[in-house]
Amino acid sequence: MSTQTASNRSTSRTPVMSIAARRSIAVVAGLLGLVSIYGGSQLLVSGIAHYQASAFIEDWEKKGSAPTEQAWQVANDAIQHAISSYPAANGEYLETLGYIQQWQAFGTPLDSAEAKPSREAAAQALRQATQARPTWPDAWAALAYAKLHLLSFDDEFTHAIQQAQHFGPWRIGINRRIAEIGLIAFPVLNNEQRAIVSESIQRTAQYSDKERKQLFELAAQTNSLTTLCNALDDAPEAPCTPVKAGAL
Repeated sequence: MSTQTASNRSTSRTPVMSIAARRSIAVVAGLLGLVSIYGGSQLLVSGIAHYQASAFIEDWEKKGSAPTEQAWQVANDAIQHAISSYPAANGEYLETLGYIQQWQAFGTPLDSAEAKPSREAAAQALRQATQARPTWPDAWAALAYAKLHLLSFDDEFTHAIQQAQHFGPWRIGINRRIAEIGLIAFPVLNNEQRAIVSESIQRTAQYSDKERKQLFELAAQTNSLTTLCNALDDAPEAPCTPVKAGAL
């Protein structure tokens, strides 16, 4: 018997798929296609909503003033829609939610009882953002900043600045934020926290003359020139001269 004959016989013994079976497969394939289309449309809707929310934040940052109640509500609705439409926890969207919650209390004193609910909501959103993207330094720095606004310098705060510095050791945005936190809160930080922020202060000052100048401007505004001068290994600036002389 030839190989070709055996092959033909084997093929002829294969059961022919029934019309019903073929229709079932077609139905299943169609349903899978619909699920895929639906999933893709949900991602698109979620992305558009997040873009809308981010646009509000950019506008508020340019203006440098608190958003109107209506603008804030629209932005909050947009980011909530983006989060609920996405099929899983999205760290970027949760981080944006944290920023929007912070903007609701923009310009209010750190000890404001009225602003505490929105600041706690911001911290919670940013906490979830770090869980969704544990290696993303921006979320950790943002969580530390949220803890600053709650005047909560606990273990979670320490962990947040540690992780931010660990995952973004030379990113100027990360070091600038940690340095800002340090200059504002240095008197109430413990030794471990002070060591972390001092490292970021040094890295920020070394990054460029512009960054160094901005550090001194912030230090003057927050009455923390002594902290800044002591944190810098080499500070020839005039404001540091009496500080360095007093340390001798």
